[in-house]
Amino acid sequence: MIKLVALDLDGTFYAGRILGVPESAWAAIERGQKAGLKFAVCTGRPQGGHGLQYAQRLQPDGPHVFNDGASICDAGGRSLHAEPVPRLKEIIAIARKYRLPFDLMGAEGGRYYEDALMPPELLTHIEITGVTARSALVEEIEETLVRLWFVVPDLSLWETVKPDLEALTEIDLAEYLSPREAIVGLIKKGVNKLSGLRWLADYYGLSLEEVAMIGDSHNDLEAIRDAGLGIAMGNAVEEIMAVADHVTGHVREDGFAQAIGHVLALNGQT
Repeated sequence: MIKLVALDLDGTFYAGRILGVPESAWAAIERGQKAGLKFAVCTGRPQGGHGLQYAQRLQPDGPHVFNDGASICDAGGRSLHAEPVPRLKEIIAIARKYRLPFDLMGAEGGRYYEDALMPPELLTHIEITGVTARSALVEEIEETLVRLWFVVPDLSLWETVKPDLEALTEIDLAEYLSPREAIVGLIKKGVNKLSGLRWLADYYGLSLEEVAMIGDSHNDLEAIRDAGLGIAMGNAVEEIMAVADHVTGHVREDGFAQAIGHVLALNGQT
């Protein structure tokens, strides 16, 4: 029986700037809550902002996973668990050497960038999640730092820098490449949404078999594969659909509500 539903946000629960979170998704959450389900955000988004607002409505008395498992907090934003970025001084030295713009995520919801490296046009990458960022030198930040993002407009420069970062074997790189830029996340090796699910299960005294994960993208793969019930959205990438136990509809076509309906049906609570 599924007792906890963990959910990705973008492309799973949140359908984009125009649609936002469909009303059918909120109605499904209410149905699930009435049936006794617990809910938890499990997202790659930084801690805070719009993601934390969703968390407060989804489960105001429980923990939520941000930064792909590197930070876990309660619905008020108080840190419950954090996985600091290893070898951060070396990473920052590489960024400064090649003049790579970056921003850093903190375990208490802080977000930081260095003015000297951040072109104003790239601040849009920071502001989109609703988490307020401020300029600061890394050496002055007291908060535990759990994730770093590079935004590199020059793909050839990224290919030059990448081997230096890959040599730091304690970190994982997540690359999102387009013809015009590379967006790259750095996190402690072995930290991901699955490690976040395990933390949530321990918190609630559950096994992973009692946890469902709903998602659509590559960073959901391990969690969907190993959860008791893995659900892929209809708009999910093929790799996610291949490991999921169930594929629901598109996020823009009430897919999330259908996913919760599937959970309730398996629990015999239709």
